[in-house]
Amino acid sequence: MTRQDSVSKKQVAITTLGCKSNQYDSSALEDMLTGHGHSVVPFPGPADACVINTCTVTSKTDSESRQLIRKVRKLNQGATVIVTGCYAQVSPGGIDGVDYVVGNPEKTRIVEFIERGRPENTVTAIGRREDGTPFTLRAKTSGGRTRANFKVQEGCNRACSYCIIPMARGASKSLPAEDIIKELDLLTGRGYREVVLTGIHLGAWGVDLSPASTLTGLLEAIEGQGYPCRFRVSSLDPDEVTEELIGLLKGSKSICNHLHIAMQSGDDGIIRMMKRPYMAGLFTERAAKAIENIPDVSIGADVIVGFPGEGEEEFENTFKILRDLPLSYLHIFPYSKRRGTAAEGYSNQVDPKTIKERCARLKALDEEKRMAFYSRFAGRDAEVLVEAARDRKTKLLKGRARNYIPVLFDGPDRLMNTATRVRLTTFTAGGMRGIIEK
Repeated sequence: MTRQDSVSKKQVAITTLGCKSNQYDSSALEDMLTGHGHSVVPFPGPADACVINTCTVTSKTDSESRQLIRKVRKLNQGATVIVTGCYAQVSPGGIDGVDYVVGNPEKTRIVEFIERGRPENTVTAIGRREDGTPFTLRAKTSGGRTRANFKVQEGCNRACSYCIIPMARGASKSLPAEDIIKELDLLTGRGYREVVLTGIHLGAWGVDLSPASTLTGLLEAIEGQGYPCRFRVSSLDPDEVTEELIGLLKGSKSICNHLHIAMQSGDDGIIRMMKRPYMAGLFTERAAKAIENIPDVSIGADVIVGFPGEGEEEFENTFKILRDLPLSYLHIFPYSKRRGTAAEGYSNQVDPKTIKERCARLKALDEEKRMAFYSRFAGRDAEVLVEAARDRKTKLLKGRARNYIPVLFDGPDRLMNTATRVRLTTFTAGGMRGIIEK
């Protein structure tokens, strides 16, 4: 009798909060489960087991995790409930009403816990945070998505004063280039048309290897393979958008002309308080150089609003930089205290009302940026990678251009999971509308 025969088959529902690295881990878990004969069903079930892969980057995500726990316990009263991810790693003692609390280093044991079933008392398996999530947790199918997230880096060595993630993910470590190429051979062989290279601190890829390498060196190696798909780089810090990287993207055939840069603040005093290793001028310089040199590049920016000490002048410094650069979109994060971070004890905390008002101004600016950038491409053709599901609201096909512009257009289902040439026509709130040229 095989192991699969001896263990009863389970229906497992999985949900994920947070970053692309977490999404990758959940996809890897799905592959592990199906490899052991279990089936993955839509969250929240009904299911025999429910896994909540959590995030702890803000207090809001902690709250969302707790809400999901209550939801799955109500809907699946007899199910095995497992909470894993960064919230589980950092705050295991504050999680109630579940069967297993599993830290990032122990994620490879989740199948074991599901097969073991419900214990009499909550089992906590956290592991050493320094170990991070093992690279042995590999995603093969990317959860049925059109594009594959591929985590090539784990952990973070930077000690930003507002961030709890190093406590949750451990030190930076890189998947060796030869292992990355082998994995990409498999992913592209399965027909993925886009691979997103991701990590907790992607720009640090290669620093810990022997000999040391760089992200640009990795991208050059990938470019040289001539894969029949495109590659996208996830978030980088301003100091990691180097001249070498810009030069590579300028003429690349396979690396998308899209950069997402974690600016966080445009005020030098606030940046120093954040313990970020650059000044505001560097973000402006690198973003401007990328815009000047990379054809049709899309540049998005992360910004934290209401960091302690951010007065009107400091906020206006940030707002002016974002307003004056031709960025394509903003990701806006209201600051919230994180227990265990240096910024938790900073004086001059900004009141919530002021933070909300500043977020509203930046959201309006974000809408302006998206409209201005997207509308530039009206009347032009774009290669759109079409998703495997239609847009829920419009029922149109949906996808993204190489430079990350979202596109909606009418067409047959057979275009799903293909790269299709689409003529962009008009701007809408959801991106650009388009038509297929006859």
